[in-house]
Amino acid sequence: MHKLFSTGLFTFLTLYSSAQDMANIYNFIDRYREIAIEEMHRTGIPASIKLAQAILESDAGQSDLALNSNNHFGLKCGVEWDGPTYYKKDDDLDRRGRLIPSCFRAFATPEESFVAHSDFLMDPRKAYRYSFLFDLDPLDYKSWAWGLKQAGYATNPRYALLLINLIETYELYTYDYYQPQSLLASASTAPTPPPKPTYQHTIIQKRQVQSPEWKNEPEKIPNIEGVITNNGLDMVYARAEDTPEDIAKRYNRSLKDIITFNEKIKQRDQVLTFTERVYFEKKKSRYKGSIKYHTVEEGQTMYDIAQTYGIRLEKLYVRNRMFPGTEPAIGERVKLRGMVKSKDRPKLRHVPSKDLASEEVKPLSRIDRAVGRKQHIVSSGDTLYGIARQYRMSVETLKQLNKLDSNLIKPGQILFID
Repeated sequence: MHKLFSTGLFTFLTLYSSAQDMANIYNFIDRYREIAIEEMHRTGIPASIKLAQAILESDAGQSDLALNSNNHFGLKCGVEWDGPTYYKKDDDLDRRGRLIPSCFRAFATPEESFVAHSDFLMDPRKAYRYSFLFDLDPLDYKSWAWGLKQAGYATNPRYALLLINLIETYELYTYDYYQPQSLLASASTAPTPPPKPTYQHTIIQKRQVQSPEWKNEPEKIPNIEGVITNNGLDMVYARAEDTPEDIAKRYNRSLKDIITFNEKIKQRDQVLTFTERVYFEKKKSRYKGSIKYHTVEEGQTMYDIAQTYGIRLEKLYVRNRMFPGTEPAIGERVKLRGMVKSKDRPKLRHVPSKDLASEEVKPLSRIDRAVGRKQHIVSSGDTLYGIARQYRMSVETLKQLNKLDSNLIKPGQILFID
């Protein structure tokens, strides 16, 4: 789990359910909306996003971390922190994989954590992850929510939707239009409680929120630039029409590593899906965050889940006692670490055999596949030398025909032989 994202998320749905808890959320908003607006005008982070994140990650101020350390955003210590600390178990493991207490920042007031959260997102050392957010429309809370999710702020796949749900349920978007006449003094530096600010209520507008049908439409997801870390691994999101070769050149990385460490990437000129995750390192055998299961959503495959959590595909199949090539049914739980019991293995959805076959051999490539051009489908155990000998050509000729810069080939890959 991301270091800013505490265990508050997992109790949030319970918190969100009762009328009493909704009253707690309204009280939380009333108390902290001023500092959220203050920070919005200081940094450009929408007040709606700030409030929604604080509610979600602190259980509206009721989490252990919020109550004992005034930390409303799950901010961990980090090497740069030299202030007060608070220890509790979260997602840090020792060398034997056992859960150990994590170091969290402790603040004198909750407002200090609001300021520190802004500073974290604005830290120049993290610009490669979060700087694009500040180019978004400050009134477009949906793009901010999806941007935080895509930047890897939290591992929960529903993180953006949870933020949007909170913002629209409690109309937090209205605070994005507040224009304060006087600003609060910084909570971290004010020696005495600052005066209560006043606002120009006459210019506040209520944002026109789309009908609920927007949830069934594709969301506008910003293009993410730069290398980010997921499950301790370096990865990037693909641009539209990107190929592995494009990514290797752009980030000065090994094309061979990209093809080796991403199971469904088989060719240097394979056209990737927009925002598809591409890893530069060998993926882990398990997910090292605190999430144990992933609930399968419509259209998701085991490969999608493996890429989301930075897990090797074959290991994900083994952990869930599934045969390679099979796919879990929608709503089933896929285990990310540990071994699922036989009786709890995910139920499968029907995948026509022709689809499985086409998945192995279908090339997503820019190469113009002329009718009648001879092809060879790579089988397990094939080598470039063996294929070249079979068709009475040199290895170099075979590599030139297929624009290969190494002898690495994979089962299912299609090679031109003329």
